[in-house]
Amino acid sequence: MFKTPTTPPPTALASWMRGLAQELNQRGLDAAHLFQQAGLDPTLLEHPEARYPVSNTTALWQKALELTQDETLGLKAIRHITPATFHAVGLSVMASETLEEAFGRMSRFVDLVTDASEMSLRTHHDEFVVELALRDGAQPAQQSIDGFACLLANAGKGLGDPTLVPLRVALTRPQPAPVHLEFFEKSFGAPLLYQQPTLQIVYAMHTVKTRLKGANRLIAEHLDQASQAAIERLRPAPTLTKAVREIVLNTLQHGAPNLEDVAKPLAMSTRNLQRKLADEGTSLADIVDEVRREEARRLLVQSKAPLTAIALDLGFSDASAFSRACKRWFGQSPSTLRESS
Repeated sequence: MFKTPTTPPPTALASWMRGLAQELNQRGLDAAHLFQQAGLDPTLLEHPEARYPVSNTTALWQKALELTQDETLGLKAIRHITPATFHAVGLSVMASETLEEAFGRMSRFVDLVTDASEMSLRTHHDEFVVELALRDGAQPAQQSIDGFACLLANAGKGLGDPTLVPLRVALTRPQPAPVHLEFFEKSFGAPLLYQQPTLQIVYAMHTVKTRLKGANRLIAEHLDQASQAAIERLRPAPTLTKAVREIVLNTLQHGAPNLEDVAKPLAMSTRNLQRKLADEGTSLADIVDEVRREEARRLLVQSKAPLTAIALDLGFSDASAFSRACKRWFGQSPSTLRESS
């Protein structure tokens, strides 16, 4: 019998809470004391890779809301946020060629900010949709969600072009009290829809494809490497999953490996392999899909290899199977993803 996979509790970058700390201090409240009451070490706010449990940050937001009685607290806290708050990710976003590329970086490295939510990107006719969804078991404070959504909606302005604004923003939260409505509308700078099934920021395609003034591909790619290294440091110590990933990566060109192909070099039975991967919350199929997705993005962006060659290197039977996988992963065809990178 398989054990139920256990998932570590969600966390968030400690420096993300720096905005709330500064907002509370400006209001004459003792932010450091409130952080300590919520079980958070305030000295970690300045540590580049320190993380806080989301359950504790939620408790802090709730206490702050009780003290301020201000429904717009999340929107006001982000006024103190700068790209450097998110370290290499924020700076690489600033160096992106287009808003579409900037959102691509955000979606790839969103776990550095918080693993409580995931970001997906897709195109629909002439619209570009950024969607945020909470991961299972994650319950961040509404004010934190407000602030993060507002940052995404103002990404174009933050990158130096006040014309790059969304067509609309769909929020899952209830409509705020009438006294706060105007502040919400002004902060997002776009028509707002409340109590929607998913949180979405919707842009016109021409908006996200406009070249940004601060574009610098070399700097962006260098910072991407720093962000990827930080992602790797977030991952747990070497596990069976990591060993299986390496085997998959080395054998993909011959087709997706089966359980026997992976179990043999690990000197394990297929049943034991399945059980231990399940204990780590994954499966061989999940690992194969993840490795293919990561390698597909890397090869499409960094190489000029023909699409058919990339498809075969990733163990797909043909280019059409690879194309279907890319549309499932990225919401785009391989050629579109390559052109937009």
